[in-house]
Amino acid sequence: MPSSTAQQQQVNDLRADFCAVACAASAGVHAALVMPHLHESVALAAALAVAAAALGVAAIGQAILARASADAAVAALLLGVAVAYGLSRTTGLPVLAVPPEPFDALGVATSCLELAAAGVALRLLVRRSSS
Repeated sequence: MPSSTAQQQQVNDLRADFCAVACAASAGVHAALVMPHLHESVALAAALAVAAAALGVAAIGQAILARASADAAVAALLLGVAVAYGLSRTTGLPVLAVPPEPFDALGVATSCLELAAAGVALRLLVRRSSS
């Protein structure tokens, strides 16, 4: 039977993998939204492209680096994109000159995944910082 430390490392590895997969999935969703939103606002399309790239880098970083700094960056990024989605549906995104849009199933599901993964990343951050 593996030791308690080995078991905890396995749990941490699974948590990090979950965060990496969530970032990758979110990156794919954001990348898929670039072209459909290009006609609406070039700034919005650019923001979606930047988010997709940042989420892709975060997915790779989380998968490769077992560090608290990666956990913190992933948590902040995922929280940021989830909050941006919420704002885009409630107040709009005035900086990008985009009025509020209705909620959609894909956006809500993606934001729920992002928030769950951000919570997991924060838990990893606390565990790694305390050990």
